[in-house]
Amino acid sequence: MSECPICNATLSKERREIEKGVFAEVEVCPKCSDEWIDETEYKRLYDIFRRRAFKVGGSIAIRIPKEIANAVKIHEGDELKFSVVKKKIIIEPT
Repeated sequence: MSECPICNATLSKERREIEKGVFAEVEVCPKCSDEWIDETEYKRLYDIFRRRAFKVGGSIAIRIPKEIANAVKIHEGDELKFSVVKKKIIIEPT
């Protein structure tokens, strides 16, 4: 996309933080300030936030994407605390 579909201004590409520590290449309209991402960037972001559980021994495991681990400062070997609130898993560094 090179023109804003709303006001026809020329779009510029910028790197924006969409979640803490997670960045995306977006096209920004300098006139109306709307933002868009292309299909490739959308798929990359979608894949960061979606994971499949797998079995390890007698447990179920998931991998935390590097971008998310960096954003919340989780490192290999860190001790984590799990809790369940309203059917959601909360993971916190201890």
